[in-house]
Amino acid sequence: MMSAAKQHPFAAIVLAAGAGERFGEPKVNARLLDGRRFLDVVTELCLTCGADPIVVVVPPGVDVPSRVCAVVNPRARDEQVTSLRLGLAQLANTQAAGVLVWPVDHPFVEATSAMAVVDAARRTGAPIVVPVHEEKRGHPVWFARETWRELMTVADGGARAVVHAYGARVREVAVADAGVLCDIDTRDDLTA
Repeated sequence: MMSAAKQHPFAAIVLAAGAGERFGEPKVNARLLDGRRFLDVVTELCLTCGADPIVVVVPPGVDVPSRVCAVVNPRARDEQVTSLRLGLAQLANTQAAGVLVWPVDHPFVEATSAMAVVDAARRTGAPIVVPVHEEKRGHPVWFARETWRELMTVADGGARAVVHAYGARVREVAVADAGVLCDIDTRDDLTA
């Protein structure tokens, strides 16, 4: 019997090229209190969920985990959608039905929450699926292949504008995981 991931193949894009100005350094090499890099944690979560391939978009000079495809975004100060587009371009010739878009500054998400997002996409065929905790939308977000053209061409607002444009077609999945909302913007966020 084929696994669900093989019946509904999906990829992941880890957005990790930002400058991390409020954090004080690029978050791609930032570390949790236990010493693990954000990038390594998020990549491992993507592997646990069954994503294949996993594309990490990073600034120049970053060591990336094995088993991932690295794409360099030399312009860390650009909008995040620039990195997303670089990642999507790597997936054009894959069989991926969709992609989990996972910002590197969300390392506290539980794998079960990301798998719930993928499962909802598989069951419902929704073009966009977002995890929700206490009525707030979080990450990672599922984008079905049918949305990729809009993500590649949206003029203003990036992925958020695309999510907004899909309105009622966006599926929300309630999760008990506060990690989907835990965006590490400053060093204080690590201990909050």
